[in-house]
Amino acid sequence: MDFLPNELKNCKLSQSEIQEKTTVIYSQGQRATEFYYVKSGLIGLFHLLENGKESLLRIYQAGDYFGFRTLFSHDSYHCSAKVLQDAVLEKIELRDLSAFITSNPDFVHHLIIQLADELQEAEQRLAKASYTRSLDRVADSIMYLKKAFPEYAWTHREIAEFSGCETETEIRINQELKRKGII
Repeated sequence: MDFLPNELKNCKLSQSEIQEKTTVIYSQGQRATEFYYVKSGLIGLFHLLENGKESLLRIYQAGDYFGFRTLFSHDSYHCSAKVLQDAVLEKIELRDLSAFITSNPDFVHHLIIQLADELQEAEQRLAKASYTRSLDRVADSIMYLKKAFPEYAWTHREIAEFSGCETETEIRINQELKRKGII
């Protein structure tokens, strides 16, 4: 069941203009004051590592909500959200978290299911990263990203960030996979 922002109660909605590629929606460490609905486009969730490198953790597309985990936990964002493909977003600001939860039980249930799915996917990727070679992670990432988001032209850097390797490693593996006719 799809939940549209205009169906939600006890919140303030505001639609954004078109957000261009690379626009930062919120930054890692920033205090959460709202969450978002993707009307169109793609949003990437990036974690900045201590060594200055970014890791692409998740991608949100039209119909997805993001940024609510941090808002609900009264914490700061643990990642940055950036536009990957020009996007239109709906910003959802809560006046009172308890009133919002009470007024929107089906929607909150939907978000809990989304959280569970995202946690399962993150755990699977983490486990896989610990025992698979870079070749397998890059190949799996390319297949997943191109199948799940076929309209987007993934860069070598984005594929590397998603697969947890260096860009140079991804380029080398990508060329090898192309040479072998695998991709």
